[in-house]
Amino acid sequence: MIIRDFSQTFLQQLKHFPAILVVGARQVGKTTLIKSLLSKTHKYVLLEDPDMRELAINDPKSFLARFTPPLIIDEFQHAPQLVNYLQGIIDNDRDLKGQYVLTGSQNFQMMEQVTQSLSGRIAILSLYGLSSSEYMIDKMFSSKEAIAKIILRGTYPELWKNKEFPPQTWMSSYVQTFLERDLRQLGQVGDLHSFEKFLKVLAIRTGQVLNNSDVAADCGMSPPTIQKWISILERAFVIKLVQPYINNLTSRVRKASKLYFLDTGLAAYLMGFRDEEALLQSPFLGSLFETLVFTDFIKRSSNNGEIPEHYYLQTKSKIGVDFIVSRNQKLSLYEIKLNTTYNNNLAKQLIQTAPTLKNVEQLNLIMSTNEEFDTEISGLKVHVSKWNGLI
Repeated sequence: MIIRDFSQTFLQQLKHFPAILVVGARQVGKTTLIKSLLSKTHKYVLLEDPDMRELAINDPKSFLARFTPPLIIDEFQHAPQLVNYLQGIIDNDRDLKGQYVLTGSQNFQMMEQVTQSLSGRIAILSLYGLSSSEYMIDKMFSSKEAIAKIILRGTYPELWKNKEFPPQTWMSSYVQTFLERDLRQLGQVGDLHSFEKFLKVLAIRTGQVLNNSDVAADCGMSPPTIQKWISILERAFVIKLVQPYINNLTSRVRKASKLYFLDTGLAAYLMGFRDEEALLQSPFLGSLFETLVFTDFIKRSSNNGEIPEHYYLQTKSKIGVDFIVSRNQKLSLYEIKLNTTYNNNLAKQLIQTAPTLKNVEQLNLIMSTNEEFDTEISGLKVHVSKWNGLI
């Protein structure tokens, strides 16, 4: 079993809250992790079992009387109305911590009921695919070829536990499961073939500013339908939308969201890549590398308990940076380049953007290189480094 960095954050929250909800995409390891951490202390019930689901939905009092805490309720989204009854049990003794651990895929009904009924009583944590610190071997980032291997394999734990498993075979099964099973739970998508085409059209745009009208035109669908489907993918932890940094640049900044697939293996598979050679020759390799770096920041931050404020910036005059991280009112600017050899032109966007913002603390250029050094351009210090999983 892969040791997950998320474990420490989860166990800490278990000491402070009566209940914890762990949400995340299918196959990121929620059940495996929670059961391994709590096998000696908590009973376990799975709501994908038809009998258990029926009991939880139709007779929640009997369900909770039969399965007493401490308890893990897996795939909780199948019976979100249970929260109304959990509230009363928890309120009978608020001093008891870690009594209920709920896991599931996020959906509107579940999240609305959880936040309304268990406010102040529950911690909500997100588990993503593997972060670089959970699979990283330093030499893996020493070349474009090595990076291409990581992009194609992605970050689902199963593909790192069994490295002989061809990623394309696993991804094919994953996509079909998502289309045929999860979508019916998340959003009443009627035409699965059109949705699969939409997935492929969207994957090509990972690492880019999203234009819903362009996506709709490429799919032959209406913009409202595309917006609905994008929302479904967000709720299913398939994609993440990053908002623009506006602040004092309101009139000049592009207002659309920037799109990232949360797993590069899935994005590459949907793009049609099946081997490293094809990926290395593709113009999409750079955007997939940016996706890998950015989403790893999300995963590592979430594992540590908090994702800092983050944005992208692109003005109408094309000045901007790939993403911005805000900590303690200080900004760190990042440009991601697949280049292996440094030249000052690679830092051009950083140098042009920094003077337009307030409270800029760091300028960072991340490359597929083994070098790490600081350089000064136009009086501004730029830190150049290979990506080592740290942002």
